[in-house]
Amino acid sequence: MRENGHDDWKATMGRAQELLDQGRKEMAKAAEIAREKGEDALIAARKRGQEVWDEARANGMNTIDDLRDQGEEIWDDAQKAIKKHPARAIGFSILVGLVIGAFLSKDKE
Repeated sequence: MRENGHDDWKATMGRAQELLDQGRKEMAKAAEIAREKGEDALIAARKRGQEVWDEARANGMNTIDDLRDQGEEIWDDAQKAIKKHPARAIGFSILVGLVIGAFLSKDKE
């Protein structure tokens, strides 16, 4: 015999406990899957970030090398021009000095 529905209540509580345990297990599985996907996404983002950084660094280094080469070429051309035309180089230097002096003297007034 049942005592005021006590057995039904126990059965219902047992079933509720089973459902709760099953829900916890499923949530743990879902959390593990989400963690794994999150880790995969983080690893992929780090990898892509490193690739972009390496590419940007390589481009920067190539640009620096190109500018250095251009600077050396300009310097060599300037030295050749000075050796070939020393009088023009002296005249140009005097002209540049006068222009700079004129700009500096205007600032003092």
